[in-house]
Amino acid sequence: MRLREEPLPLLMREAGWRAIRSVRKSIFPIAAVRTGGHFRPIGYYDSQAQPHSEQDRAAVLAYADRILHGEYPMMGYDSPNLGTKPDWRCDWVSGKKWPLGDSRKITIVRHDGSDVKAPWELSRLQWSPVVARAYVLSGESKYRDALRAVLSDWITNNRLGIGVNWTVAMEAALRGISLCLTMELLWPFSDEEHAWVEQMTASLWQHLRFIEVHNEFSFLVRSNHYLSNIVGLTTLSAYLGLGPRRTKYARAVQNELLLQTYADGGDAEASTGYHFLAAQLGLHSLRVQQQSGVVISSEFQSRLGQMFAWMAALADDDGKLPHLGDCDNGRVELLMDDVAQSAFPAGGRHSLRIGSFFRQAEPVLEQSWPGGEQVSLLQESGIAVLRSGDASVIFYAMPNGLRGKGSHTHCDKLSIIFRLGPDEIFCDSGSRYYTRSAERRNLDRSTRAHNTLMIDHQEQNVFSVEPRSLFQCGNQAVVSPIVLSDGGVCASHEGYARIGVEHRRTVQLGERCLRVVDEVRGTGKHSMTLRFVLSPEWRASSEKMTGETVTCTLVGPRRLTLQCEAAQGLELSILPSEISREYGSGLAASCICIQTEASLPAGFETRVRWD
Repeated sequence: MRLREEPLPLLMREAGWRAIRSVRKSIFPIAAVRTGGHFRPIGYYDSQAQPHSEQDRAAVLAYADRILHGEYPMMGYDSPNLGTKPDWRCDWVSGKKWPLGDSRKITIVRHDGSDVKAPWELSRLQWSPVVARAYVLSGESKYRDALRAVLSDWITNNRLGIGVNWTVAMEAALRGISLCLTMELLWPFSDEEHAWVEQMTASLWQHLRFIEVHNEFSFLVRSNHYLSNIVGLTTLSAYLGLGPRRTKYARAVQNELLLQTYADGGDAEASTGYHFLAAQLGLHSLRVQQQSGVVISSEFQSRLGQMFAWMAALADDDGKLPHLGDCDNGRVELLMDDVAQSAFPAGGRHSLRIGSFFRQAEPVLEQSWPGGEQVSLLQESGIAVLRSGDASVIFYAMPNGLRGKGSHTHCDKLSIIFRLGPDEIFCDSGSRYYTRSAERRNLDRSTRAHNTLMIDHQEQNVFSVEPRSLFQCGNQAVVSPIVLSDGGVCASHEGYARIGVEHRRTVQLGERCLRVVDEVRGTGKHSMTLRFVLSPEWRASSEKMTGETVTCTLVGPRRLTLQCEAAQGLELSILPSEISREYGSGLAASCICIQTEASLPAGFETRVRWD
C-alpha cells in the first residue's frame, strides 16, 4: 500500500489524527501523574477449565520453579538464566542494551544484531500468571513472595515513559493484561501487602493511560497492534472498575475483530501465527466482557467461533497449526501447551501447538470444532485443505495481508504443506528472526523458502532487501480464487506478470498419492526452479537426478517416493536448508530442488507416493 493510492479525504483524516496523537504524546508525562480506579477481581478464571491433571500441575510448578531460579523460557531461546532481577532493557542474545532515557527518543530497531523482541518478550510478563497459578495450586508462599519482588523490580526499573519497554502501546497492553491476571490469581491480599497492591494499581493506571495516548489506530490500515491496544484497555478498565471506559473499549474490540477478519474466519494478515494471536485476543476479551456484564454482539461471538473453525480446519492430528507467513510466538497469555513445552529443548518445541487453546474456548464459546472434512475451502483467506485417509495437504493462495501491505506476508503463493497424520513432510520455512538479521528475515519470507515454483530467480512479490524494509513488500502476486478442479483444487497468481509469465497449480490428493501439476504460461525461454522443503525429521536420497523424469526417496517416520516429470530435461538436487518452529531458533533441514530451462508454455507433474 502506498499513501498516494488512498483518497485525499482519508489522507487528511489520517494526518489530523496523527497531529492530535502527537500533541497528546507531548503532554503525556504530565497527564499520567494522576491515578484512577481501584483493582478488583472479575472472576476471569471462573469461565475456563483450570489445570486438573497431575501432569498439568507438575508442568506449572516446574515452570514456576525455573522462574524463581532466574530462568525464563521464551520463544526459541531455550531458558536463558537472567537472574532474579533481570536487566529489563537488554537483549540477552547479543548482549546489547537500549538506553534508559525518554522512550520517545529511543531507536527500537538498530540493525546491529540486536532484537528488541528479547526485552519486550521478557517485559510482557506473561510468565507471571503462571507463577501465580503455581501459588494457587501449591499454596507455597515462595511463589507469591517471588512475584511481589520481581514485579516491584520491573516497576522500579521501568518508570513510566522511560526506556525501551515504554515505546509501543501493544507491549504495554499485553503487559497490562499479565499484571491484571496475576493480581486476580493472588487475590485476596493481606494488610501487609497493601503498599504493594497500591504500587501495582498505580502501574495499571499508568499502563491504561499510556495505551490511550499512544494507541496504534490508523485510518489507513490497522493490525494486531491496534487490536491488542483496545483489548488491553478493555481488560485494564474492567479490573480498575472504570465502567464507561470498559464499555467503550469492549464495543471497539467487537467491531475491530470483524474488520480484521474475513467472513470465513481467517485473519487478514495472511499468517497462521497472527491468526492465532488475534483469536486469543478475541477469546480473552470475550471472557473479560462476559465477566464484566458487557452486552456482547452475536456477530462478534459468531466470528470468533469461525476463527476457531478456521484453525480446526488447518490443524493436524496433534493440534498443531502449520507455520504460514510470519510467526513470532506472540501470546496474550501462555497456554498449557506452552508451559509443558518449556521443559523441552528449543528444537523440540512447536509455537503453534494449540490443543489446550481449544479446550479453553469450548466452555466459553459453548461449541466444538470437529474438522476433518475431505475438502475445506476457505475462499476469502485463500486456503484449501485436502484430506484422504491419514494424509492431508494445505494449499494456499493467500492474498497479501492488510490490504496488500503484507507486513507479515511471505512469498508463498501456491505453496503446499503435506502431512501424514501428525508428521509434516513438506513444511514452511517459519520465522527465525525479524530485525536481528535482515538477511535471514528476507530469506525466510522469500519464494525460495517455500514449496512453490520460482521463475528466473525472481520473487513473487518484489521486496527491498534494505534492513529498513523488513515489514514491507510489493503486492505483485495477486492470486486468483481457489477453485475445485478434477477432484482437487487449482489457483494461479500474477507475481510474474512483469516478465510475461503466469503460474497455475493444481493439487490433488488420492489414496496414497499426492499429485501436483504446475503450468507455466507465457512466451520466451525461462529458468524454473521447483522446491519442496522437508521437515527436519525427513531425509531425501536421490535416485534419478537428470532427465525428463527425476526421482528421489524420502525416509523418516515412513518411506515415500517423489517423482517429477516434464517435457524437457530436469535436474534434481538435494540442498541443505533450515526452518523454524520457534521464533529465534533454526532447525537443520533439507530441500528438494528441481530445475530446468524451457520455452513457454511448459509444466511439471510431481507425484508423491507412500505405502
